[in-house]
Amino acid sequence: MMESLSSLVLLVLRAIWYILPAYAANGAPVVLSKFIKGRPIDRGKLFIDGKRILGDGKTVEGFLVGILVGILVGVIQRSPFGDKGALMRSIPLSFGAMLGDLIGSFIKRRLGIPRGAPAPLLDQLDFLLFALLLSHLSGFSLGADLVLVLLLLTPILHILTNRLAYLMKLKSVPW
Repeated sequence: MMESLSSLVLLVLRAIWYILPAYAANGAPVVLSKFIKGRPIDRGKLFIDGKRILGDGKTVEGFLVGILVGILVGVIQRSPFGDKGALMRSIPLSFGAMLGDLIGSFIKRRLGIPRGAPAPLLDQLDFLLFALLLSHLSGFSLGADLVLVLLLLTPILHILTNRLAYLMKLKSVPW
């Protein structure tokens, strides 16, 4: 019993360690938005359906800071912790997380979901799926067990960290 519990804990920790640059990239723009009003990536333009392409919440500055913070996490993982692949892995993970977040926003606008309104599972998994996809396409693959752990764990962590950001007044809504 203890052995299987410790195996599960190690599996969860390995999964979080792997995806940490994407998690950091995804959260960084929320913190940045409290200090800098960024320029919308879509520059206020409308899509063919007459709705904003992404909305004001997706900014050039947030996108770039997200990627840089994710890569910084990779640098930290590599340096003192000796994870030799972390830096190179952090690039597709961070870029994928930010790209996935943009695609999630694009989908929400098409569905008529306003900025800041919840979209269960889309909000929690868009960044994760694209981070994993770009990481895989870059030659950094995870086993099915770690992917499953991340698919189950990420929505829970996302909800908890959003509530924490709300309590810290970094977000105006708790989702």
